[in-house]
Formats: sequence, C-alpha cells, structure tokens
Amino acid sequence: MKFSDFGFKKFLNDALEEIGFLNPTKVQEKVIPLLKKQKSVICQSHTGTGKTHAFLLPILNNLDYSQQKTQLLVVTPTRELARQIFANVKELIQFNEQATCALFVGGDDIEKQQTNLQIKQPMIVIGTPTRLKTLYEQNFLQITTSNYVVIDECDMIFDLGFIEDVDLMLSKINKNAKISLFSATFKNGLKPFLTKYLSQAVFVDNVDKKPSSKNIEHILIWTRNRENKEVLKVITNSINPYVAIVFVNKKDQVKEIINWLNEFGIKNVGELHGDLDPRQRTNMQKRIQNMEFKWIVASDVAARGIDIDGVSHIISVDLPKDLDYYIHRSGRTGRNQYDGQSYVLFNSNNQHQIDTLKSLGIEFSNKKLVDNNLVDIYEKKKVKVINTNSPGALEEKKIISKYKAKPVKPGYKKKRKAEIEKVKKDIRRKHIKESIAKIKKAKYKKRREEIFND
Repeated sequence: MKFSDFGFKKFLNDALEEIGFLNPTKVQEKVIPLLKKQKSVICQSHTGTGKTHAFLLPILNNLDYSQQKTQLLVVTPTRELARQIFANVKELIQFNEQATCALFVGGDDIEKQQTNLQIKQPMIVIGTPTRLKTLYEQNFLQITTSNYVVIDECDMIFDLGFIEDVDLMLSKINKNAKISLFSATFKNGLKPFLTKYLSQAVFVDNVDKKPSSKNIEHILIWTRNRENKEVLKVITNSINPYVAIVFVNKKDQVKEIINWLNEFGIKNVGELHGDLDPRQRTNMQKRIQNMEFKWIVASDVAARGIDIDGVSHIISVDLPKDLDYYIHRSGRTGRNQYDGQSYVLFNSNNQHQIDTLKSLGIEFSNKKLVDNNLVDIYEKKKVKVINTNSPGALEEKKIISKYKAKPVKPGYKKKRKAEIEKVKKDIRRKHIKESIAKIKKAKYKKRREEIFND
C-alpha cells in the first residue's frame, strides 16, 4: 500500500513526495481511514511506529482551509514533543498557502503569543497543557471552535499531573468534536477520562506481543559492582555509534555524565533535560535535530515521542522506577527499520527490575567486563548426568552409546528416549517383583518362627 492510495488532497501528496514518504506503517494503515471518515480513535502503539503522521495526515486532509479559525488542537506532555509535531505539520502544509499553524509551549514569550492571537487565530494549534489552558483562560486562544482534538502520549500527560488541565479544556470544546488519544501505553487511572470523552471511539491496538521492536538488541552488562564511570568508559571504547543517547534518572546526573564523557575524550556532547531554560532547550533540540552531536545525555524527558534521526545506541546508566520508560528509552533506536542496541548497566541492586522486564517479554543478551573489554556471557547448556547407582544406569549408557556409534536419522532422540524409558520401566517392574518376593519371604519366615516357638 502507498500513501497515494488514501486519496489525500494534492498539497499533502506533494508534501509526502517532497519528504520522501511512500509507504505507510501498520498503525497508519489502520488509523488514517478511520480519522479520514471523522471517527474518534484511541490508539495504542509502540514508540517509533509512526503515530504522529497517522493522525496528522487524515485530519489535515479534512480541515476547511477557507475558515480562519482553530480547527485542530494537538496537546502533548513535553515542549520537545510539541516542537517536533509542529515541525511535522510545517512540512505537511508547506504547499498549502491558506493553512496556518502555531506552537504554544511553556517558556516561550507569552506576551508575543497573546499579541499574535489577537491578530489571528491559527487553524492548527499545538502545545503543552498548562500554556494552552492559560491562553484559553485569558481569552486569547479560542479552542472551543476545534473540530478535532488529539491528545498525544496521553499516559505521560497523566503521569505528569496535566490531565486536569486537559479535562478543563475538553469540557469547553465543541461537543461534536472528534477527540482522539495516542499513546504507547494506557494506564488504569485514565479509564474515567476515556469513559467521559471517548465512549464512542474506535480502539486501535497496534501493540505486538513483545513490548519492544525486533530491531533492538537489549544488552545487560554485568558490572560486578564496579563504578558506573569505569563501565561507561569501557562501553564508549567498545562502540562506534552514529548517535548514542545516555539516559539517567535524575536531571542533576546529566552534568556528571557529561564530565565523564569529556574525560574519556568525547568533547562535543548534547544534553536534554528539565534544568535547561526554554531558550537553551529550543536551541539544543534544533542542534540535536541538525545532527551536531554524536553523544547525547538525557533525562526521560527525551524518552517519549522525540524522534532523533540515526540513534544507534542507547545506554541506561540506571533503570527508571517506572519501567515503561525503559521501553520508551530503548525505542529511541531501532526506528524506521534500522537496527539498534540498548545497553543496561546490571548489578544486584536492579535484579528485580531486570526480572520484571524479562517477564514483560524483553529478551536480553549478556556481557561482562574482562580486562577492560566487553565479553559475551553464554548460558551454560544443561548436561544430562546419569546416576550410576540408579537402576538401569548401565543399560541407559549402552543405549546412548549405541546411537552415538552410528549415523542417526531424524527423530532418533525420540526413539532413543522411548528405548530408555522401556528399559527403566522393565527394571522398575523387576525391582517391584523382587521387593514383593522379599516381603513375602520375610513374612513366611516370621510366621514359621512364631509357630515353632509356640
């Protein structure tokens, strides 16, 4: 299937051709026809599967560009994701002179935004919950005219405590508006919200049984309680990434990791975390998108929704408390059919978290440090040990030796096992008969002694 099969308007087809998009992903094949027919959608799909274009393309196709009013509202949990979606929209409307789009996120000049809104209401609005709510309550942003609302990465909005802001805005929206939610995961706490606004929505489940892309190799590095700095140095010496992201749990760890990388001889390092002021964050995101950095250190603000081209390696210095975020971290690589590797520093302290990830379906390979090198750890195969004292041990050895001494046909293991089981069964029967005979003999002897003694 091709994008041209969806029957989009010419400006969208021209834009898709310009950016080199030819074939839709699976989630796009499922979602685009629904939104194009003006259905509400709840879509669950792994990160990196193309959710953003799945909702942008059909909705942008449906807007009435003769009406200069807000028609599409996209709400995101982070500024970085909002900026990325804004850039995606600008690409898609580049051949439509009537289309207008605006970005409203915290940290940007609110007075400038207020002035622009007094002049004109944009058709397409993208922003973070608090800034959108503020502009609405100040009577600058007229979101009530929206015909389409998309809540992207909705579970993160819930986690960050923004769901009440979103609830307030949705309560003011046109009742006939088509509201859609997109996320990699949906948590139980969202059920009341979904019931309230999306009871008629079509649920699209695009989640595979495995929680991670098959293009990602997950690697545990057994540290043997060595310092993280020492382990990280070995990793940086062992890989040659196109782009590598080092993830930490706390934003105050970012500077420490950057200093370590500098000591290792890696001087130009990008950073993405909550301590950057708005101008720094905007500038840093642009530099990252422009591929200025081979190494990036980030907190989990970069794990959700951000699409950084060419990420080949992920390194988790420690695992997040909410293990869903590990899935999102690793999902920064292995995108667009490319392969990627996700390294986790593993020790006795995070064994429980590793076990949980394994239970979710994450398959890890294992490495350890030997002489400042990463060496594969192979699982030892279980070797069958024959108890030489057990009944039939000699016969079992003979059968095994018989099959080893000559070429065997397919299915020989099953046949050999059947022979061994028969031998064991015969020996058990013989052993039972002998036991019964001994018991009878003992009883007879005892009874005879009793008679003679009488």
